[in-house]
This record gives sequence, C-alpha cells and structure tokens, in this order.
Amino acid sequence: MFKVEKLSQKAVITVYGFVGGYYLDYRNVSAALEDVSMAGYSKLDFRIHTYGGTVFDGNLIYNFIAGFKGEVDIYIDGVAASMGSVIIMAGVRIHIAENGFIMIHCPQGGSYGTAKVLIQGAKLLTSMEKNFKQKVLTRTGRPAEEVDALFDGTDHWFDADEAIAWKLADDKFSAKVANIPALNSDEASQLGAQAVYDRYTAALTTEHQIPKNKMNKEDLIKRYALTGVTAQSTDEEVLAAIDAKIKAGNDTAKAVTTKAIEASVDKAIEEKKITTEQRASYVARGEKLGIEELNAVLGDIKAYQPITSQLHQGGPSAQALDRKGWTWNDYQSKAPRALEEMTTKDPKTFKALYREEFGVEPEI
Repeated sequence: MFKVEKLSQKAVITVYGFVGGYYLDYRNVSAALEDVSMAGYSKLDFRIHTYGGTVFDGNLIYNFIAGFKGEVDIYIDGVAASMGSVIIMAGVRIHIAENGFIMIHCPQGGSYGTAKVLIQGAKLLTSMEKNFKQKVLTRTGRPAEEVDALFDGTDHWFDADEAIAWKLADDKFSAKVANIPALNSDEASQLGAQAVYDRYTAALTTEHQIPKNKMNKEDLIKRYALTGVTAQSTDEEVLAAIDAKIKAGNDTAKAVTTKAIEASVDKAIEEKKITTEQRASYVARGEKLGIEELNAVLGDIKAYQPITSQLHQGGPSAQALDRKGWTWNDYQSKAPRALEEMTTKDPKTFKALYREEFGVEPEI
C-alpha cells in the first residue's frame, strides 16, 4: 500500500510493505515527502507497516523522514520489524497500534567472494550495528548494556505496552485491524516477522497510489547547466544528461585528489620519510583513507637518519626505524606489545593504523 493524503492541517503518508520493495522504496518516500513539503505542510503523519528489508533503502528512508522540515508523527499500524524499527526512530513522536509490534535485531547481510570481500562485508555490518545501537540509545535513554543485549543475534519483540515501557513508542492507539487474534511478544517471535506482518496485511484495505513527480526540465537544465537537452527532451534524456554531468564532476574531483595524494607522497620521498619503493603503497593508502588522513600518517613519520648520526645525536633506535611504514597486521604479527603500548604512548598513530585496517574510529 502507498497513499498520500493532504488534509486541512496535516499531510498523511501511508506505506505498507518490504523496505526496498515496490511500495516502501526510498524513491517513492522521497517523492512523497517532497510533494507534501512543496504543498506547504509542516505537520506529517507517517503510517508504516513492514517486516523489514534492505538496510541501505531503510537508511535513506530514515534520513529523508528525519530531514522533513516540520513535525513528523510515526504511526505503527501493525508491525515495525527489523529495518522498520530503525525507520520509525526518525519521527518526533512514535505511536503504536494497541495490537502492534516492534522487532529489533542485528543488521544482517550476505557476501560471496574472497576473504577480503567477506571481511569488508563484516566491517560494514559492524558499522551499521553501531549506528543502530546509537539510535536506540538516543531514543530510549536506556543503559548501554541493555541496548547491547538487543543486538545479540536473536529477534527481540515488543508489544505495544512493552514498547512504551522501553520508550520505543510514546503511546498506543485503537487498532485499524481489530478482527485478528491477539498475540503476545513470545507468540510473535515464534511466528516470525513476515508471518506477523501477513496477519495484519490480510485484513487491511489496500490502496496503491505511487507518487508521480512532474519533472521541471527547464529548471533542471538551468540548475545543472546541462547541454545537449532541451525542455522538449524526454525525462530519460534529461536524467542521462544529469548523470553525465555528475560523473564528469566526480571524475574531475578524483583526478584532483589523486594529484594531491601523489604530491604528498612525492614530498615525503623527497624528505626521506619513505622510499621510492613505497610510493605505490602510500598512494594506494591515500586513495583509501583520503588526503587528510594520508597527510596525518606521513606527518608522523620521521625522516631517515643514518645510524651513525643517531649514535651521536641520541636519535630513534634502529628497531623504531625498522617499523617505518608498518601496517596494523605488521605490528600484530611482529610487535604486538608495541601496538598495545601505542594506545597510550602514540594514540594518533594507533588510530591511523586502526582506521586504515578496519575503516572505523577506534575506541581507546
């Protein structure tokens, strides 16, 4: 179901379905939100019924709702499970049907490929889980250990009263679907998210109203300085021209960034911080971490000094010099104690190594 209603005091968007599916799609939600915003509404009711879906669509939908310029009330007409439990937290207030449910669990996904691909997939899921936990913490004010327990690999169901007690919802309302057998959270857990969703959906009157935006081609052509298209061009031709413009801009930005990375690496070679043989490795690091992180890493590296001058000047030890350019894995396999001590003696380098290896900020 997808329906947009423009009432006298507020707009109402009702969406039921799979997150990322035909109805609960980020493009549909974005178009509907833009429609009611352009109509001048500052109050919105967003009614939802979903058993979850794709994490990326769900994140975009959350961001679009959270970015609405006005007050958003979320109404859970049946179930807000899995990614649905994240989307609802974009609202200022959350209302749940008296026979409704919320289900929270760890983000899930599958990968296929090399060990590196699988590790990257695991890192991404870990980052998402951290993000979801923070949303629950912010919403409920519960102790961190209680929120952590919701992400233990199992499904955690809350009926309306339990959701309110947990502050996952603010209040409950009379159910739109009252002629279905009542369930408690244990029974819902045994049935599973989709089965609970289907019980409600079967009794609902569905309405299909996918929003359609009329493209203002002249405005888009002027805004993006498009060439090769006119107001008489098809929507697809205008969109293709926008894509080409964005790609050209991205290619230019990438070329500028690559040039800056190479300049920083060449300067480090000139200052004898790294060797010519290490150039390709550090350029690759810069492309992965970004120019600012690369400069931070290079800034921490001391210029090479002959061992004889160090004996006279009291410079760094040969052992320290041998570690120049080491990665996280080098330290773990060759000098784990030095890596442990680095958290207090050289936290800046520790954080840079950790970010390079795992792609997230360490907690030290």
